[in-house]
Amino acid sequence: MDIKGCIAVVTGTSSGIGLHTAELLLEKGAIVYGLNRRESPVGHENFRWIKTDLSRPEEIAQAFGMVRRADSPIDILVNNAGAGVFGDVEKITLAGWQRAIGVNLTAAFLCTKEVVPVMKERKKGMIVNIASIAGKRGFKGGSAYSAAKFGIAGFSESIMEELRPLGIRVSCIFPGSVDTAFFSGTFLNPAKLMDPREVARIIVSAIEIPDGILPDQIVIRPT
Repeated sequence: MDIKGCIAVVTGTSSGIGLHTAELLLEKGAIVYGLNRRESPVGHENFRWIKTDLSRPEEIAQAFGMVRRADSPIDILVNNAGAGVFGDVEKITLAGWQRAIGVNLTAAFLCTKEVVPVMKERKKGMIVNIASIAGKRGFKGGSAYSAAKFGIAGFSESIMEELRPLGIRVSCIFPGSVDTAFFSGTFLNPAKLMDPREVARIIVSAIEIPDGILPDQIVIRPT
């Protein structure tokens, strides 16, 4: 896909992978909408931040309504926003579980529903879902987070098969440990961390692959 002139929506652009993905898409000539609660530190004339609590379906609907009123149809959706909820299963509260599933999985479902109808009409578009290595292998204390990320993997595979014949590409990215604030305050202490800028480069490179090729699943690990 030629990114220049595209309309892109990226969730979770206040920091980390989402921030750098938004910046790279802007460098490539896209108009980018960032959906998240905290203001995004992106300084570019073609970036628009829409304050959105992605755990609230009504705010997601309002945000996409704003995008549709302001700009052309959405070409690219990057479902990146995530919430880390960790701990032994008996200590995870229902509210914590619901937040993990809501932000990591349900928000991606709702955002996807917002863009698919017009993508179907135009027979083009790309949806990138950011999962995690935790969506391929569970780990101690990660029941809520892994459940959500395994869910994203299954969701991505299903809609990929559904939308692929219609010209819409769906790609699921599975990063390993990334150097972001995600691990702050948790018991996790990865031995190696990847630079979020480099992970963002892989995401944008996947979008730029010619439309006739589908980068279905991409697993990224630190060396």
